[in-house]
Amino acid sequence: MNTFQFIGHDTFGENGADGVRYAWKHPSSSKYVESAAFTKRSKNVDDDVCGYTTSVSSGCVLSSMNLACRFCRTGTQLPFGKQFTSEEIAKQNIFMVLTDMHCSDHVNLRSNQREFAYMGQGEPGFSYPEVREAIQLTNYAMHKLEQTVYRHIIATSGIPQMIDEYVEDLRNGFFSSRTTIHLSLHGTKNRKSIMPIEDKFPYQDSLSALASISEIAGEKPCLGILLMNNFLPPNSSCPYTIDFDSVKQILSELDSKLFRLSFCEFNGSEDLGDFHAYSTELSEKILSFAQDNGFEAKLFSSFGKKEVTACGMLGGKEAKHAPSPKWIELEQESEKLVSLAVNELIS
Repeated sequence: MNTFQFIGHDTFGENGADGVRYAWKHPSSSKYVESAAFTKRSKNVDDDVCGYTTSVSSGCVLSSMNLACRFCRTGTQLPFGKQFTSEEIAKQNIFMVLTDMHCSDHVNLRSNQREFAYMGQGEPGFSYPEVREAIQLTNYAMHKLEQTVYRHIIATSGIPQMIDEYVEDLRNGFFSSRTTIHLSLHGTKNRKSIMPIEDKFPYQDSLSALASISEIAGEKPCLGILLMNNFLPPNSSCPYTIDFDSVKQILSELDSKLFRLSFCEFNGSEDLGDFHAYSTELSEKILSFAQDNGFEAKLFSSFGKKEVTACGMLGGKEAKHAPSPKWIELEQESEKLVSLAVNELIS
C-alpha cells in the first residue's frame, strides 16, 4: 500500500471554501489519481456533513473496454492502469478525514459527519469486492477516530451483476453503516450515444436489479441525471440534450416509490467537447415537475466549476501544492489505521 502515495493538492473555491482535490501517484499510472473532499456534501444543503469523492482505479476500466462514458474526463483522457485494492481505497477516505480533522482554516469540519462517495476515477461496478471491503476498513478507522459515518454511496454506470451482489449483501446485513447505490442514468432514449456501456448493459437491467433495495434498506437508490445542453463529444455529429421532454420520458419509465432522483448541472470542459450552459429556470422547472409527480428529487450544482473539474475529476493534472510535513504525517497515520483495520477484520 505504501506505493500508493499522496503527491499534493489543489483547492476548490476561494481559499478552499468549497474543498480540496488530492493528487495521488500509483506505479500503474502515468497520470495522477484524484480524490476530493468537500466542505459540504452539496452546495444546496447546509448541514454538518462533509462529502468525499474516492477513486477505485487509476483511469477507468471502461476505457480499456471501449465503453467509457463520453462526458467523463477520466474515461476519455486517462489510460487505464489498474483497479485499486481495498486498502488503497480506504486510505483515501481516512486521509481526507484526517486532514479535515486537523484543518485550522475551517474548524467546523473537524466534527462533521462523513459521507463517502465512490465516484471519482473508475467504475465501482467492476471493483465491488474491493469497495465493500474498503467500506468496512473505513468504518473501523472512523470508529477509532470517533467520527460519525453519515453514509457510503457506491456509484455505477450500470453493472447489474454488481447490483445483485450489493442487494445480497444488504439482505445478509453485511454493512455496518448506511450504504446506498447511485446509478448514473443520464437518459433513456439514445443513452448509448453518451454511455456506450448501454450496448453491453442496458439500463433496464440495472433498474430491475435496483427495484428491491428500497424495501430491504428502507432507502431508495438514487438515479443521477446530468442536465446537458447540446453536448457534442469529439467525433460526434449529434448533440445530446436533456430537456424538459427528455425528463418527462425518463420519469415515465420510473416508479417514484422505488427511486429518488439527483439532477445535476453538467460541469463540462473544452477537452470533452462542445456544450452550452444550462438554464437555471429550466433546471428548476424540471425539479418541480419531478417533485410534483411524486419523486424525491434534488438539484445539485457542481463544485469546482471555476477549476474546470468536469465529470471524472480533473483529468490527472499536476497538483499545485506539495505535501506539508503535517500532511505527510497524516498520510502515515492513515496507513497505520488501514493496517489496524485489516488485522481486526481478518481476526
